[in-house]
Amino acid sequence: MTRVDITETVVAQLAELLDSGELDQPTNWMGTQFLAQDFGFEELATFVFEADAATYYEAVQRAEKQAETNIELP
Repeated sequence: MTRVDITETVVAQLAELLDSGELDQPTNWMGTQFLAQDFGFEELATFVFEADAATYYEAVQRAEKQAETNIELP
């Protein structure tokens, strides 16, 4: 896991997952990766696999701002 670029596609796909209501805990990166695969979001699934925790959390924060659903982050 390393610092990787957070693309607009990653943020948009992550926001869609947040809006879906199927992601019970946004900080659960493994759950996010599996759900991304279920949705066919290969770019997001790859991002989650490669990104370090700080980068992933930053992407979640960006996606939360873009999502229509209000998600509480720890």
